[in-house]
Amino acid sequence: MKLKDLIECDFDLEIEKITDDSRTKGSNILFVCVKGLTVDGHTFAKKAVENGAVVLVCEHEVEGVNVPQVVVKDSQRAMNGILNRFYGDPLNKLNMIAVTGTDGKTTTSEMMYQILNSLSKKTGYIGTNGIRSEGYTQENEYTTPLQEDLFRALNGFMKDGCKFVSMEASGERLGTGKMDGVLFDASIFSNLTRDALDLFKTMDNYAQAKAKLMEYTKPSGICVINKDDEYADLFISKAKGKVLTYAIENKSADIFATDISVKYNDLSFTLNGVLGTHKVKCNLSGIFNVYNIMSVVAALNHFGIPVETLVEEVSKLKPVEARQTVIDYGQPFRVIVDYAHTANAVKNLVEYIKSTLTDGYLRVVVGAGGSRDVHRRTDMAEYCTKMADYNYFTIEDARFEDPQMLVETMVSTVPEATNYELIVDRDEAITKAIHDAKPGDAILILGKGAESYLSTMGKQVYRPNDIERCKMVLEEMYR
Repeated sequence: MKLKDLIECDFDLEIEKITDDSRTKGSNILFVCVKGLTVDGHTFAKKAVENGAVVLVCEHEVEGVNVPQVVVKDSQRAMNGILNRFYGDPLNKLNMIAVTGTDGKTTTSEMMYQILNSLSKKTGYIGTNGIRSEGYTQENEYTTPLQEDLFRALNGFMKDGCKFVSMEASGERLGTGKMDGVLFDASIFSNLTRDALDLFKTMDNYAQAKAKLMEYTKPSGICVINKDDEYADLFISKAKGKVLTYAIENKSADIFATDISVKYNDLSFTLNGVLGTHKVKCNLSGIFNVYNIMSVVAALNHFGIPVETLVEEVSKLKPVEARQTVIDYGQPFRVIVDYAHTANAVKNLVEYIKSTLTDGYLRVVVGAGGSRDVHRRTDMAEYCTKMADYNYFTIEDARFEDPQMLVETMVSTVPEATNYELIVDRDEAITKAIHDAKPGDAILILGKGAESYLSTMGKQVYRPNDIERCKMVLEEMYR
């Protein structure tokens, strides 16, 4: 594509690739000099040219490079506009829906993906569980992909005939400006609990980053906001689209739930408020899914889908991969795998399983991520030692921390607790929990879900995921 078709300029150059990574090699590359949190892309412009860049988009002229330069006010925002044009203008051709918050992003996005496709409104999904539509898949290392990968996915969805995109919007992408200029038709805020403070330092910074999604919502769009959350007012104040609030506790919300019944694989409640009164039933579990379902109904109703139709579709929802996945080989105890990996998500899930599922011991296998906020791991240990009968503390992704020190840090604030053991090897921890189980027990394995790797000392070590590991152990025991 010609450069002048991507950005206003006088240079008649052919462009084959757009990147902000100076290590990218090839021909006819447009390199965007982006200022990040720790590095400035302008300083890598020479390297980019050596690797094949034929033009720079930058915020100031870079000396010592012999290629055309297009100076813009905001290179990050300019990059998104360039990518949108390069990949066929998907932002104006797809109905874009995004979910942000600490917990619930994947489940909520997956619910919308299921419902829209069930209603023959072909939809693509982007998030923790990958990038996919019915006829298109793309690898994804992050909750929200980097810009070039995001627009390549949107282009793939368009070619597959999609009309909607349901995606997760991470605080990191929002807070670093990498979503600037990406506008949404509907946005959802689920909740905000302590997380990612290694990056954002304070909860207020974290909240401001997440709230940018409301600013990225089109004026004709809708911002669906959890009014029970203490940061709801901030998100409401940032909203550019119509605001619709939902809640369980706060009955002043636009829609709210009453008559809630939570049983294992059996959830029902009454939806009240501006969308009318409706009885909702489904085969999912947990009070957290009451919030998720309300937000989904509110967001999808914005696109003209009747609430009655949405309630019917909710009743058909299937469990999301690695969310309360039950592994059954006929054993006399339950084994459940879930991706929950924040302290709040772990707390909510342990409380729910303890109250609804087990007549025996609740055994929890959970690990903390290294190179992250220390409070996440200590809070997990505090919740689990208080609520579960027995715990197997292991690693999730140690990243650049010593694994043994990581698990020892987990229990540093519970010196009086005795209902746990530390097992650094995650597979060994899962195996021991299953072997220890007695009839009537429930084993809850948290943190990695369907992820088939562990990050240790900065390297990804591939392994069978938690679901496959459980199957291997149970098959050996009960074959």
